[in-house]
Amino acid sequence: MTNIRRMAFLPAALAALLVLMSGCTGSPRSETIVIPGTADDRMSGANGQPFQVKTIYRLPAPNGQLLGWTGPEAVLGLSRGSAPSLDTSLQLERLSAPYDKAEQLRSVDINTDIFELSPDGRSISGIGKDRSGNFLEDISVADGTSKSAAAPDGMSWKLYSRSLKWSGNSRYVSFLVAGSARGQTNIAAYDTQAGTVKTYPLAGTLRSSGYAQSVVLSDDAGGALIQTEDTVMLAKREGSGYRVQYDHPSGAEQAVWVTNDQFAFLGGDGTLFEYDRRNGELSVLLEKVGSFRISSDRKVIAYTQNEKDTIYAGKLQGNNVLYRNVVYQGIVPLQMHWSPGNDALLIEGWKQYARSEEQSMPSSAAPEAANQPFIIEFR
Repeated sequence: MTNIRRMAFLPAALAALLVLMSGCTGSPRSETIVIPGTADDRMSGANGQPFQVKTIYRLPAPNGQLLGWTGPEAVLGLSRGSAPSLDTSLQLERLSAPYDKAEQLRSVDINTDIFELSPDGRSISGIGKDRSGNFLEDISVADGTSKSAAAPDGMSWKLYSRSLKWSGNSRYVSFLVAGSARGQTNIAAYDTQAGTVKTYPLAGTLRSSGYAQSVVLSDDAGGALIQTEDTVMLAKREGSGYRVQYDHPSGAEQAVWVTNDQFAFLGGDGTLFEYDRRNGELSVLLEKVGSFRISSDRKVIAYTQNEKDTIYAGKLQGNNVLYRNVVYQGIVPLQMHWSPGNDALLIEGWKQYARSEEQSMPSSAAPEAANQPFIIEFR
């Protein structure tokens, strides 16, 4: 049975809807839904407003992929170069303030399209493949040196997902692989401090009809968030593996750890939730959200509303998002990244009119300028 604790006046119809939502996974568990009060839900114009736009920097059109921040005022990119080549190496590029020209750093031989920059901007981790099978490679941004890790005990990884994820403290890299038993799913995790990779069997019921997309470990590796096309699942470390203990219907956005015991995720209806596994409390942070990005220190959030082309920024405090303010309008972001000091936001996306025009054109005539990378600097 689901309990609802009221923190503000809530119409009966909405309360009934939340009750139905909390039980739609078919799992007989208790779940408390907390609706934040409007008294603390301060919007723009309030005293102490932290998100006032100072400068917007337009970045050169990327020749590859923007990975994120690699310092307080530097953005990292990865490209294959303009000329056709049989070389599998990629070129690291850095854009520093005022972000008008890319600086060529070095070539890295990663030979894969499955890679991700660590939250601290110091390493790029990717999954490569050779004759022996798949392996994980960790490349230093500073000097280009790399460390490789293969599946343990002479095994070969069969990937269950086309992505890998860093923990928030940049210590663990995790991804999903097939287990030794038929139908078994394992979590593969690389510990950058220990320099070791281990696989952990995943037990419990996987309540999803969609394909597994990703897994991300908490900072202490005591929990794992498994994301599929339509469900987010929380697994707890038990002995030599992990066991699923909670699941909820979700949207396609990646679930994010807020603490080692709390995580935020987007529901299929656009509600942004925060779940606390210590007491089973499910809090509503925001409604009608299209996408979101929480900073590495979990203090601020960027998100979209209003048909996904309006970007807001706000501060996370408890179960509330405070000092919300519109920081940009007219673009649908493909990715958003907070700078290390939370004083700038890297955005890459599409203008809505450009997307509609592109869809009506043949692929050869699609406008390259539709991709809009830029940085918003706050006061």
